[in-house]
Amino acid sequence: MLKQTVSHQLSKIVLPHYQELPNIDLYMDQVIDQVNQFLVPLTNTAITKSMINSYVKNGLVARPVKKRYSRDHIATILVISILKQILSLDSVAGAIKIALTLKPLAKAYDQFITVVNSELKKAAKTPVSAEQYQTIAIQSLLYKLIVEDVIRQSVSN
Repeated sequence: MLKQTVSHQLSKIVLPHYQELPNIDLYMDQVIDQVNQFLVPLTNTAITKSMINSYVKNGLVARPVKKRYSRDHIATILVISILKQILSLDSVAGAIKIALTLKPLAKAYDQFITVVNSELKKAAKTPVSAEQYQTIAIQSLLYKLIVEDVIRQSVSN
């Protein structure tokens, strides 16, 4: 049996747009299930109750209403969970702040998801040779530094 490459596995992932997120408010365990069905295949990490509570406590996610989380909560948790793989939580908070000054949450989320889904589709079309991985690794580092600088400058203005 031929083993699938990570890029092939990633190319099969499609994250939901805003209107595809649950339209009813969910309890914590339901939110965890919703988020993890997309997050785990993408990042190999799962969101936990303590992580969500920490995001709420630190103001990254709005407080739930009567212990229930809305579509906006789920969208925000998904974005945080993806971005925190490469950025500090302070940088993630800054990125979200910038996005929400430019667009309402639903539109900002959809823009983010469209980019993620586009890059996921490209993943299968990008075979990585032993020589190319170094370039990709260095580009990742440089782009991370650039993104953090843009966020820092935007938030301080």
